Formats: sequence, structure tokens, C-alpha cells
Amino acid sequence: MEKKSYSIAKLKAGLSSIIGEVAKGGEIIVTDHNKAVARIVPVSRIPPLPRGNLEAFFKTPPVKLRPGGMSAAALIRAIRDEE
Repeated sequence: MEKKSYSIAKLKAGLSSIIGEVAKGGEIIVTDHNKAVARIVPVSRIPPLPRGNLEAFFKTPPVKLRPGGMSAAALIRAIRDEE
């Protein structure tokens, strides 16, 4: 199936039929002032998100911006505190 493009206004006006196209395997590009801003694809084409251990994720130490440097979180806090 080919990709079709719809403006936001046309998408809103014909949402039910456009979603029907997507359900049949189509891909829709949504435009705003002739600029692509979103893509609508069937759920079956979206890979599942990896399931992991969130507890382990949050226990992972923050990433350092450079060896011996401050973490990204610390840099953001420092920038925010300067303002």
C-alpha cells in the first residue's frame, strides 16, 4: 500500500475512513502547512518495547558527560540553578 499524506484539517474531517486505511496496512503522513509532522502506521508494524527490570534501570548510576566530569543530571541542575 502506498503512503498517503493528509493535512491536519483533512485528517480531522475524515478520521474514521483514514484510520480504516491504516488498519488495512496503509501508512499516513500528517502535514502541517505542507511539512510532515507525524506518521500513522498500523500497530502491527510497531516493534514491542523491550520489557526490562525498571528497578535495575533506576539503580544504574547516571551517565558521565566525560571521564571525571559531572553527570548529565548534575549539569542540568547546575544550569537551572544559574538562571
